[in-house]
Amino acid sequence: MSDFDTLVRLADNLYARYEAQGNPSDLSLCIVHYRSALTLARSSNALSNDTQSKLLSNLANALSIRFQRHGDLADLDHSVECHLTALDFRPPGHPGRANTLSNFATALLIRYGKLGVEKDIELAIGYFHTALSMLPPEGRLMALMNYASALVSRFQHTGDVSDLSDAIRQYYSALDFSPAENKSTAYYNLANAILSRFKLENNPKDLELCIEYSSIALQGMSDAHPDRLLALSCLSSALIRRFEWYGNAEDLQTAVNNFQSALDLRSAEDSSQFIAFYDLADALVLRYKHRDDLADLELAIEHYHTALDLLPPSHKDEGFYLDNLGSALFLRFSRLGAMNDLEEAIQKHYFALEIHTMNLSRRLITLEALGECLDVRFEQSRDPEDLHTAIDLYNEALFETSQDHPLRAAILKKCANSLETRFRIYGGIVDLDRSISYCREALELLPPDHLGQATSYQTLASTLLLRFEETGDEFDLEEAHLYCSTATNTQHASGSLRAACNLLLARILKARILPWEVKDIESIFQHLRLAKDLCTLGHSLISEVYAELASTYYLRFLVEQRPSDLNEAFGHHELSMSFASGPSCPAIRTCLQWVRDAEMFGHRSGIDVYRSTLRLVNCHILALRSPELQQHAARRYGASLAYEGASFAMRFQEPTEAIEVLEGGRSVLWSQLVRAQTCLDDLRLTGESGVLLADDFERLSFQLDQLPRVSKSSKDVKFLLKEKEAVVEQIRRVEGFKSFLKSIPFSELEKAALEGPVIILNASQHACDALILQFNTPHIHVPLPHVTFQDVSQMATRFRELTGNPVTSGNDDEALTDLLSDLWDLIYPIIQHLLLHIPMGSRIWWCPAGPFASIPLHAAGPYRQGEPSLLQIYVSSYTPTLQALIRARARTASEPSRSRRSSIVPGFLKGKKSKQTMTNQTIPTIVAIGHTTSDETCYELDFLRNRIPPSAPFRRIEGEEVTLEVVLAAFREPVWLHLACAASVDAALPGQSGFATRDGTLSLYDISSARPRAEFAFLSGRCERGDDAESEEMMMHLVAALQYSGVRSVIGTLWPVDDEVMGRVAAAFYEEIILKPGGSMQYTNTARSLNEALKAVGKEVPLAQQIAFVHVGA
Repeated sequence: MSDFDTLVRLADNLYARYEAQGNPSDLSLCIVHYRSALTLARSSNALSNDTQSKLLSNLANALSIRFQRHGDLADLDHSVECHLTALDFRPPGHPGRANTLSNFATALLIRYGKLGVEKDIELAIGYFHTALSMLPPEGRLMALMNYASALVSRFQHTGDVSDLSDAIRQYYSALDFSPAENKSTAYYNLANAILSRFKLENNPKDLELCIEYSSIALQGMSDAHPDRLLALSCLSSALIRRFEWYGNAEDLQTAVNNFQSALDLRSAEDSSQFIAFYDLADALVLRYKHRDDLADLELAIEHYHTALDLLPPSHKDEGFYLDNLGSALFLRFSRLGAMNDLEEAIQKHYFALEIHTMNLSRRLITLEALGECLDVRFEQSRDPEDLHTAIDLYNEALFETSQDHPLRAAILKKCANSLETRFRIYGGIVDLDRSISYCREALELLPPDHLGQATSYQTLASTLLLRFEETGDEFDLEEAHLYCSTATNTQHASGSLRAACNLLLARILKARILPWEVKDIESIFQHLRLAKDLCTLGHSLISEVYAELASTYYLRFLVEQRPSDLNEAFGHHELSMSFASGPSCPAIRTCLQWVRDAEMFGHRSGIDVYRSTLRLVNCHILALRSPELQQHAARRYGASLAYEGASFAMRFQEPTEAIEVLEGGRSVLWSQLVRAQTCLDDLRLTGESGVLLADDFERLSFQLDQLPRVSKSSKDVKFLLKEKEAVVEQIRRVEGFKSFLKSIPFSELEKAALEGPVIILNASQHACDALILQFNTPHIHVPLPHVTFQDVSQMATRFRELTGNPVTSGNDDEALTDLLSDLWDLIYPIIQHLLLHIPMGSRIWWCPAGPFASIPLHAAGPYRQGEPSLLQIYVSSYTPTLQALIRARARTASEPSRSRRSSIVPGFLKGKKSKQTMTNQTIPTIVAIGHTTSDETCYELDFLRNRIPPSAPFRRIEGEEVTLEVVLAAFREPVWLHLACAASVDAALPGQSGFATRDGTLSLYDISSARPRAEFAFLSGRCERGDDAESEEMMMHLVAALQYSGVRSVIGTLWPVDDEVMGRVAAAFYEEIILKPGGSMQYTNTARSLNEALKAVGKEVPLAQQIAFVHVGA
């Protein structure tokens, strides 16, 4: 026997043994022998074309099998080459050409499945068609099966239904030709194609046929059958579809068992093992959604991870796997609240989005899932970027979907919800209009009797009510009532949805009625009681239902004056508060409604509700993670609640309550405008126990916020609330935190008046008032009945117009004098009371609120010959809050005493000696900080040095030395700062206002975070005020903000002044405090020295620039 024959015989035997036993080494050795035989054949002319063709076909088939087992593309490419060469040996007319064409087409089909090259599938289908036209009936089976598979593959790529229909016909034909031993495979292939048709057409008959044919196929397959795993997968997929269609749990359980069997049948070496892990994970996620068994979800996530680890690089289905893992992680986050799950879910969806660049249908699913994840992360972190990005993703998805796309309605609803959320935060009516438009479109896309129709009606009604509350358009209110009523009566409305609808109907009716129409009030009660009956105690709506009941009882009390209604109102209000959790927005809305009712009918219960609302606002801000949102919430709620609440209390002759409410609200506002930290950050700085308490508080707040997603048990609610209350009590036992989430008691606040009276000025929409606060002396309430909020706002605007330009005309000076005279008339009742109790020349502190904060109160005067202005009567200072003034005076035992040399001062510059020196007193270190370009402030710093005694510690920082690190270090020392560097005010984010350095802006956030110990700061650098009017509402912007950050005493200007004027006033100030006999460099003397300096410069300085100078602090 020749060597060629021996090699072929050995290869054939090895191939047969591989088919029988499945040993990979047999297959590899078989290929080696076929290749050796092929080498001999090419060197010999004695072998026939048929022999060579048969050898090439056998080698090609063996290579194809090894590729399918191990995935080596080189094997597949070599297989295709062998089939092509074999075809050359069998030209048209050759009896074996049809089989060779079929084999070649099969290899191309396999390569298409791996690489997705369109040319391969087109050639394969063409060759199969040609081969079938030549093959006899008894030899058509394999070609028919593979031809049908190729048609299915092209259908999956192009979506051409005719390919799928043709494939099913071919599979039916193959079934007729199949012998008994091959019928199982034929049935499986037919079942799989019919399942694809079901997914397309949703014909239940196809589903039943698929299950029937898959089951028949499995009955004829042993565990070792090569197609058994595929048939199991096909049957399980059909069972899952039938479960989704009819809800039979037995179908789902059988599917999970089958997928598990398929996984067990695959060996660890199987290159397709990842498919089994993925399929089983999908089924487990579905079972988790059905049974709510966390173990299913945990195992599914584990299997998804394993499948991704086993997935070959750049696999075409990688995006699907990433998306499904991301969705499973999102489910687990919704169950357990672990942020790392949400973060990983977002990461997986982002990776999938990059992969799905060209796959539009899959890209839409990813855009929707990623948008939803970012929506939820926004709910937790309150980072506005997440909300904006989610809306952008939804809009991108909507742009890429057609009007009849099945996902469009769902994406519209999610985008509408996000737009409504953004409206609630920023108030942009455009967002609300788009939200309503999207709700309408989504509703129109739903077919009649769709399960989501009721929810869509309710959502649209809710959004229309919101727009009515914003614009007052009664057509919106009527539409809201119509849609909400329709939702309630919809067949598929669940109990939870009916509860929400009845709650919404109650709100709509309340917005429609006149308060005195008792009959309509009763209909509101009917809806609310029904909503309450439909809610369990742990239901997410229960707090809002109780809140609306409280408001409605209160409304009826105002109409009928029945004491029992007032008791019911208080009782339901307390119930609402006890079930309010997380950011507490529904509870805040409830309190605001109560406040509106109390204001309308003048009921004193409003005092307590203002307090409750401010407490909830504080909790709300603590739950936010974004400084931007914290500031927005503080501005939206804190300021107006403080002004209106204080005014309300004063109208009921409760000035002590008024002071506490006003201070509470303004402290919330100021802490967010200026400081980057919350009180929880302060708590963490107290030590390890403070860190644990702050973490516990945030954890419990988060869990309470997530509770509706996790549990409906009232026991969970009560347990978490009780645990949170215990943590709050522990925090209040920490030194400095006894008023955590409580109003600071008046007994503490009156300490602000230890060294002189504090005049609190408040302007609200209902009244304007002044309170003169004196320590251990009854405070004095001075009503300003002839002044309105609008009057004060207009005066503030007029001052802004007259002082906006440093260069003023004579006409402007005259107008400014008249305006200051009007201001004198406004505050003269206050001055009269002061003169009765406070000696002239004493220090007084102004604590203005609302538009009063934008007015130069210290400059008021009659401006008539021989009549003194306030500058001559008292020494005025300002304070942003009472607590800021108390902190400025406080001194701890641990604070080191001042010395002539500070730790940051390595040496001093020698300057011109002064004629007089200070004696027998401790002289603070003076640190002068110039411009980043030293030439710009060199003269000013030289001038300052020459005004300070040579013995006084002095350091100048200018030019390249003006860096963030160096300047911040100066703030940390108990020094006097002269800030000649440029400053800026950020109206949108006041905490980003600050001072220019070489490496960026030293912001108020940076300064407050450093816990500054500087005793005094003189701001002489130019600071342009913002164009936004809100910068004026920042209570004297940078000057007061710097003092609130921690500097004890600050001098600056309310608006820009000339450099020459700044120099004159600064010279006069330093001469007063340093060089005048009896001068004392104590921060408590800076206000008086400024007062004397301004009187000294007198008429040398234009009036508009003279009155710009203010002192803030102790």
